[in-house]
Amino acid sequence: MKLLSVSELKASAGRILDRALAGQPQYVVRDGAVVIISKAELITGVEERPPGYFADAYADPDAERLGFEKAMARKKQRIER
Repeated sequence: MKLLSVSELKASAGRILDRALAGQPQYVVRDGAVVIISKAELITGVEERPPGYFADAYADPDAERLGFEKAMARKKQRIER
């Protein structure tokens, strides 16, 4: 795995994106952080909900559920792989 610099990305963006689209994730380092450039598959067929679609879902919220949601909001979340 090769870590690319931002200057390498700027100089060879087309070639780097072609490799990512071919299924080879590309890794770019900036200020010590690593960013992955990879092909994304978009979900199709899922309708976007209009504003207010879920407005009545919490019309009469359960106190225990609200407490749980507030506690979870304070806890740092991790993405599980």
